[in-house]
Amino acid sequence: MTKEELEAFRSAYQKAAKKSIKAKNRNGRVINEQSDWVWFDRDTIQKLLDMTDPDKGGIKIYFGQYDKKNVEMLPKERRDKHDYVGRVSLALAACNKKENEYEDIYSEANEIQDTSNLMLMSRNNRDSPVNAGNVCPPDCTP
Repeated sequence: MTKEELEAFRSAYQKAAKKSIKAKNRNGRVINEQSDWVWFDRDTIQKLLDMTDPDKGGIKIYFGQYDKKNVEMLPKERRDKHDYVGRVSLALAACNKKENEYEDIYSEANEIQDTSNLMLMSRNNRDSPVNAGNVCPPDCTP
């Protein structure tokens, strides 16, 4: 996930979900029940933690929302990715705590899509921030 993609993801959330405005799905219908949870695999979380300072590092969790513009950031192989339109989700960023702030760690260069765990990866097999966790719904049976 690039810095620009993260901002678009967060912006969609801030315009609708954060203000409790009902989101609309890809067909323009109001979503009456929002996301219940988002799952990220242990390997993804560990790779993010490995990017941080051992004493002052952690993971910052951003709220975001998919819309018709940013849903394309999901992996091409993800079936029915347009079912995510209007859904609240999360992006995880490796982060170090500074004196009075928290500094995100952005990976550099050559991002590629790793479809085995659906996260963005860089040449060194790490990237920050990450998106494309499994969101319920649609990735669950209610």
